[in-house]
Amino acid sequence: MKDTRRQQLALLPGVALAAALPGITLTDADGSPLLGYLLSLVIFAGVGTAIWSTPQSPRQAPVLLLILAIVGVTQDTLVWYLITWLSDVGVASVWSAITAAVVVRACCWAGVWLLPGAGRETDAAASP
Repeated sequence: MKDTRRQQLALLPGVALAAALPGITLTDADGSPLLGYLLSLVIFAGVGTAIWSTPQSPRQAPVLLLILAIVGVTQDTLVWYLITWLSDVGVASVWSAITAAVVVRACCWAGVWLLPGAGRETDAAASP
């Protein structure tokens, strides 16, 4: 599985966990959070694919990991505000958006690092 697919798969629980935080409301005009969740998921997947800020390995340089963490959290915070602007999804404060962004970014990193991928499968097949 490619890194982008693993990241998009990790967005499923990431957005759901972030929506469970106080200060984030996915309820739309109909009162159902499903449409807000799906819209959030689609926007996060689109922006995350267009602007890749997830390291491929936890063994990369610590400075690079820190830079990618800052860029990723900033990106996801702005995505929460983009979603708020495009729909009825609500973000109570900047700190709510930052906390939700940290949750989404942590899930993305965990998905890319922990889910099986093409590189890991070929490495396992090459080993005796």
